[in-house]
Amino acid sequence: MDTDIAPAPAGEDVHYRGRDLPIRIVALLAMLAGAAYLVWRGVFTWNGSQPEMFIVLYASEVFGWAMLTSFAFLAWRIPSPVRPPVGLRPTVDIYVCTYDEDVSVLAATLVGCDRVTYPHVTWLLDDGRREETRKLADRFGARYITRADNRHAKAGNINSALTQTHGQLLLILDADHIPQPDILDAVVGYFDDPTVALVQTPHDFGNRDSFQHFSAGRHDQSTFFEVMMPGKDRHNGAFWCGSAAVLRRSALEGVGGIATETIAEDFHTTIRLHGQGWRTRYHDETLVQGLAPHDLASFLLQRDRWARGNLAVLRTRENPFIASGLTLKQRASYLSSLLAYFVPIQRLAMLGVLVAMLAWGQLPVHAPLWELAAFWAPWMLLDLSASTVLARGQANLFNDAYAHSLTAEIFMRAAFSVIHPTRTTFKVTPKDGIDDGGWAALKQLRLIFSVAVIVFLAAGARLLTMAGVIHLPALSGVAEVTALFFATWELMLMTSALWRVTRRHQIRHHFRVPVELAGVFDGGLIRVVDLTPAGAGIIASQALAVGSEVALEVNLSTVSGAIEKVHLNFAVRSCRKADESGWRMGGTLSPVTDWDGEMLIEHCHLVTSRERLIEWGRLLPASADISMATEEPPLASEA
Repeated sequence: MDTDIAPAPAGEDVHYRGRDLPIRIVALLAMLAGAAYLVWRGVFTWNGSQPEMFIVLYASEVFGWAMLTSFAFLAWRIPSPVRPPVGLRPTVDIYVCTYDEDVSVLAATLVGCDRVTYPHVTWLLDDGRREETRKLADRFGARYITRADNRHAKAGNINSALTQTHGQLLLILDADHIPQPDILDAVVGYFDDPTVALVQTPHDFGNRDSFQHFSAGRHDQSTFFEVMMPGKDRHNGAFWCGSAAVLRRSALEGVGGIATETIAEDFHTTIRLHGQGWRTRYHDETLVQGLAPHDLASFLLQRDRWARGNLAVLRTRENPFIASGLTLKQRASYLSSLLAYFVPIQRLAMLGVLVAMLAWGQLPVHAPLWELAAFWAPWMLLDLSASTVLARGQANLFNDAYAHSLTAEIFMRAAFSVIHPTRTTFKVTPKDGIDDGGWAALKQLRLIFSVAVIVFLAAGARLLTMAGVIHLPALSGVAEVTALFFATWELMLMTSALWRVTRRHQIRHHFRVPVELAGVFDGGLIRVVDLTPAGAGIIASQALAVGSEVALEVNLSTVSGAIEKVHLNFAVRSCRKADESGWRMGGTLSPVTDWDGEMLIEHCHLVTSRERLIEWGRLLPASADISMATEEPPLASEA
């Protein structure tokens, strides 16, 4: 380990969000009620039950209790982020990893890297060997590295760069992850502690119309990054999430570089670091804005890679259950992450029991009604309550069910690949895309659609039996009503998810940032109401013909607080009457000069995202003011 960096000062202040005591009481009551229920179920409900159905349902219920317990283990208390002071000032390299991402995506990230205030050197690691990206690196002051092949994909790309650079710390970014100017100022202080190998920051996404967003600022990873990762940090269990993380070079070199045995190089490498005694930290402040999967196909591709890669670790010597050097808390932390991939199996097993009950009249539980009400009802009520309060407002039942429906098939395939591994290659997640919805989307969710049809048919057959139209084996009145209630509930959750997918129509490749700016074209004032580096929406008093092009002048703010006059060409692509105030026009933008394009990128991807993050409380108050560094970054050879 490094010896030139002093330990962090003792007595670090830690503040906790919210009132934890009521949350802990609910969680503890839920775990106790669940334990009591499972004991009662295992001892007193066996006789008279159908054996196979009993075992499947009981195993599913035990799994559910384990999921709640692991969630409580992480979410018991959530530390608030505090920026550690920067003492020693280690040298930093920023790695931007790319393969085939669009130049416009890379340009935004490189502009962000150029605005980072802490002295650094930016390296563009291009596995696509493209001349246009080399020119882009030159344009934005980044160094360019490529290699002869793509062996081991992203992991191999980083390992290759390790042999050609010299920074003591590495900020690793995906091609679409645009850093805030103060990202290094916020996290470098953690490395004053010589035992810290890694500091991970949250992943957040600027394209709020992405497939995974539930609402502005809330997406299917919010609970993970805002609740679970801060909890992992308390147990020294935070792991590298592939991007938006700073790593210590000597720690990586000490474990042989980035792990290449699986496609989850981030997860896998962290286990090796923990096994060697290194500490990892999580800084819960959003300092990077990326691009979330824009369409269903990209979303499923990304989640499939994550699931297969993380579960593939179970087949290596770094399996967190048997790997040497890990603490019990670290093993529990890894277990909580891996269990999530088995949720679809649990849910489908319970649905299978439900269908069998409706179709064949067999019972998985045999008990007096009053006992079932006394043990099952409190457990279910407290389980739902605890899951809700532990999430601290980041999740709800319907959004969770939606996410589970989307990932059911790919997570099941990944789980079975642990037993029967198949060849898996690293595939880059596309950074844009469109969704037509309808049947094209439904075909990508064949499993959950098929299950919904089966549950519907089973419930329909039971209703026809109750009406005397057909004859199925009899069920008692209470069991019959209960089974139909749960079938209706599950059908509602599944059809709701499928409906949202089929009704989603996303025809824009890029998210338009809502703005309110004044501009000038053709000598007249206009309002700019949405903006990207490639296009804009404006409102003007006069309509322009579709296909026409005009010069547009607009004042844009920069991260330093300056106002710059930017000149653009606006080509009209649509025009319609807005209201009594004028005409709404949408069109494409082309900057007059490279400098105009750079200012446009900075405003869209840094200024507006920063304002939004401060408004949502995802940036610490101290980071609201940015003073741009004037010191020239050191060359890597001088670091």
